[in-house]
Amino acid sequence: MQLRVVTIFPNFFDSCLGEGLLGKAAGKGLVQIDAVDLRAYTDDKHRTVDDEPFGGGAGMVMKVDVWDRAIADARAALPGARVILLSPQGETLSEDVARRLAREKALVFCCGRYEGVDERVSAHLVDQELSIGDYVLTGGEAAALVAIDAIARKLPGVVGRSESVDTDTFTAGLKHPQYTRPATYKGWETPAVLLGGDHRKIAQWRAEQAAKRTGERRPDLLGRVLAERTRLTLVDPPKALAALAQQAAAAYGLRELAVCVTDGDKRAQWREKAQAPQRVYGPLANARRRWKDNHFVHLAAQSGPGQVAPGEIARQLVDETGDITLTWGISPPAGALIAAPVLERQPYEIIGLFAWLERVFGRG
Repeated sequence: MQLRVVTIFPNFFDSCLGEGLLGKAAGKGLVQIDAVDLRAYTDDKHRTVDDEPFGGGAGMVMKVDVWDRAIADARAALPGARVILLSPQGETLSEDVARRLAREKALVFCCGRYEGVDERVSAHLVDQELSIGDYVLTGGEAAALVAIDAIARKLPGVVGRSESVDTDTFTAGLKHPQYTRPATYKGWETPAVLLGGDHRKIAQWRAEQAAKRTGERRPDLLGRVLAERTRLTLVDPPKALAALAQQAAAAYGLRELAVCVTDGDKRAQWREKAQAPQRVYGPLANARRRWKDNHFVHLAAQSGPGQVAPGEIARQLVDETGDITLTWGISPPAGALIAAPVLERQPYEIIGLFAWLERVFGRG
């Protein structure tokens, strides 16, 4: 990936981008990062990049004409690049945003300073604005570094072990506690399960601890943790409904959309056209035998006795291990936890399902 940073302080990036994983990635040619001086695009002897704001007020505003020339040069040098203005008003950087930006061929980061940047830059010259949080920095340079680091580690080969990226904090909820030698220090003990050598028990303990920590510290991330363990199941659905459900499963990051098709000939046709995260199975009764260790949750179409509110279901399941199978549009499977509907609709009315998915798996 090619990255360009446009800034009035290009030397700001020298040491940071030359060290650690970013430095190694640059050395391998996985990323190419150039810091370009915005003042090179001025047209006066004082190399002026800012001026007083129209209408008065404190501070200085960065000039649209200077940014126009700098961005035009960046687009010419990096055809197809996505141009990003670092700004407190922008979309908040997250793991999902970093993963999306890592799929771009090239990125240009524009670092504002002073009181801000002429509004015509964001309105007409850049592709998006990006923020790293709800606070104000002295300039966009530190924000650009954070964004570059978050994005670059998603590129293949930048992090030595791909599972390190897959299990990053926020990728799969908060990370489980970590320990290393010495096993005992000042009376502070390492959990015995980590010293026992049973990898199945260790994996289970880590999953439980990660879920517990996420629930205690960042309950807003519970939906993400649950989605990665959840299979949404449809039984002999209309194809149009399955297509909508597949989009929903992908949007919420569900592990799988399971389509159970009773008729063998129709099942073969479904399998020919199935696309991830959709997977085609035989009758639900047969599939249940394969999913015997799952937690079954059934989404009811109408309110009734013994039903559990969506928020309470999320709290219950996050403390459990194992996969979750969500059924909808059929009779409740035996032993399933019955979820109360968010909207009272007919079983196959898609808006009822979408509302429930948003309540449980929505990421705010």
